[in-house]
Amino acid sequence: MGSRISSLGRWLEPFVSGLWVFFLVWTAWIACVWGFAIGDAALERWVGNRDLRVVLAWLIRVGDIAWITLAAANVHLWLAETEGLPTARRWALIVGGGVAALGVVSAFTGWPLGAIQYSRQLGMKLGPLPVGLPLLWFALVIGARETVLRCWPRAGQGRLARGAGALALLTDVNLEPVAAKLRGFWFWHAPLPDQPPHFAPPWTNYAAWFLAASALAFALREERVAAGLRRDSIRPVAIYLLLNAVFLAANLGRFLRG
Repeated sequence: MGSRISSLGRWLEPFVSGLWVFFLVWTAWIACVWGFAIGDAALERWVGNRDLRVVLAWLIRVGDIAWITLAAANVHLWLAETEGLPTARRWALIVGGGVAALGVVSAFTGWPLGAIQYSRQLGMKLGPLPVGLPLLWFALVIGARETVLRCWPRAGQGRLARGAGALALLTDVNLEPVAAKLRGFWFWHAPLPDQPPHFAPPWTNYAAWFLAASALAFALREERVAAGLRRDSIRPVAIYLLLNAVFLAANLGRFLRG
């Protein structure tokens, strides 16, 4: 078992390293775009060359979903390297499927996340759900789980799940203003047609993400018997922290602009 994972790790290492560097570069780009609210109007003012403006505008349009995809790809490849490809696929299916189910049910019923409508800013939509939503939360849930394990290497499954849920809740609080008001990932509607427009999620949204992330983290089990003997978990933790750092920078930039 150990030699097979090691061989897989050696095979994936150049690909993982390249994707990791690309993710870091793209993170810097997204931090600038989000933090300074760079869009077509800003490009018109700042960039004189028309061809360069076209390229930069295209990078901005595809930037969000490309960044999220890179984050998810790095997490998945790291899992394949450390836990084996079957476990990586199983965890991706558990987290991605759980998040997709939560998003679809909420889009159709308005519960538990609230009366939400997703845009195409998070990528192409399959029904009411953009592909970027499960990719984003796959990276965040795995990153939150590994962050808890980094702090408490021998945490039991229940404690681990609650810790990951708490970090997911903090992430949702950090992400929500950026997603709904700055990037337009999703929009909130009034619960009833005769009510005024509603621009904030209900409290059940935050409760749902805490409970969902806790349940998903609880469902993720390693193949190893000695869970306390941890592999180096810097990369998924770094991805989780970088995602939240960019959300925070975007919120700060939005606050400073008034």
